[in-house]
Amino acid sequence: MLALCSASSRLAGCLVGLITLPVAADMMQISASRDTTLYESPTGALGNGSGQYFFAGTTNQPQLRRAIIAFETTSIIPENALIQSVTLRLHVASTSTQTNNFSLFRVTSNWTEGASDATGTEGSGTTAMAGDATWLHSSLPGVLWNTAGGDFNSVPSAMLSVGDLGFYSWTSAQMTADFRAWVANPQSSFGWMLRGDESAAGTTRRFDSSESFSSAFAPTLFIDYSVAPAPSSIALFSISSALALGKRRRRA
Repeated sequence: MLALCSASSRLAGCLVGLITLPVAADMMQISASRDTTLYESPTGALGNGSGQYFFAGTTNQPQLRRAIIAFETTSIIPENALIQSVTLRLHVASTSTQTNNFSLFRVTSNWTEGASDATGTEGSGTTAMAGDATWLHSSLPGVLWNTAGGDFNSVPSAMLSVGDLGFYSWTSAQMTADFRAWVANPQSSFGWMLRGDESAAGTTRRFDSSESFSSAFAPTLFIDYSVAPAPSSIALFSISSALALGKRRRRA
């Protein structure tokens, strides 16, 4: 709603134009730009940057697995868009007889995805290559996490119970806030870390990655947003006319 009044005391009347601007709601979906697994290792020698899967939880040994997933946020949202909500959908590619909580944490340091590609079910990873993120490295070689196991916000952005095979979706107000911050400042867009139950052995899940054999199973972010269009040319013409009228009256 817009209101326009002349500031001149000689103006006999005040023009109030009420313009209702329709808000266009829309949704887009984007695939992960990078994802990988951090395999617990005292030497940081394991990676799987280009594997078909990533993992989160605790293995039977027990060893920790943590997945990190990021999305491109530069120039994907129209200008003046208000992001209403975001939803992350992942596909579990391994069966389980139990249900465990899996939480998303905002990653606070940049990282890269290398070319290493584990074989088989990929649960043990493979020898890390240049550019891989590992348990110790945000980017191999030489670039270390501040803390082994990755740098992330200590408070989870969302949590969900995950059971057997299938699709699972995480969404929350905090995830929306995270994404809004990444759009406003793409240099801070490092994605989320997915952590399973790390208090007990045997909680690991295998998820399809962006390199999955089927793009339908790849990590997908659904973004609901709305855009308030600029005033129409008619409204702008009305405002311009009102200003011109005010000037003519002042000259009279």
